Amino acid sequence: MAQLLRVTLFNMVALLLIPSMAFAASSEGELQIVKGEAKVIDGKTVEINGRQVVIQEMDAPDLDQVCFTKKEYYKFRCGVVAVDKLAKLIAHNPLSCEGNKVNDKGLLLATCWVGEPPQRIDIGEQAVLGGWAVYDPAQSNRYKRVQAVARQLRQGLWRAKFVMPWEWRNGNHEPPKENVPHNQ
Repeated sequence: MAQLLRVTLFNMVALLLIPSMAFAASSEGELQIVKGEAKVIDGKTVEINGRQVVIQEMDAPDLDQVCFTKKEYYKFRCGVVAVDKLAKLIAHNPLSCEGNKVNDKGLLLATCWVGEPPQRIDIGEQAVLGGWAVYDPAQSNRYKRVQAVARQLRQGLWRAKFVMPWEWRNGNHEPPKENVPHNQ
């Protein structure tokens, strides 16, 4: 009987602790740091030590997204190119990602860097500057000026006709006549 009571007490304590641990791990506001070698999932998502992290304040074409060349209007898979460009930015260097929010899928939204301070490189900023990602006005204007430079220099997507990634996800698969960034 005493043994049964100990097991039951242990199980009760465990059941009480598990929900609080899950809440603490996903609570908004608590800074979470993820470090290690990253695997690129898509143009804005990496996996570090089994944890998927979405690079915040930017967006990139989905894997199935197509864009069109400006002159001949040829289709190309710009989502696949965005993945390749992000992988080259990271280039097998360990990433350090910090964030305090999770998205609706429970993935950490974070700013990610390669290198250590003071020489660390902001991966989101570099992806937008290279033109294979865009700033996300729904999150912030942090990369708005960087995008303006990429657009002026006709980097990456700015050499093509494309719809913004969030519009693509909402079903708009027709390229615009001109690319005019939202809120710019």
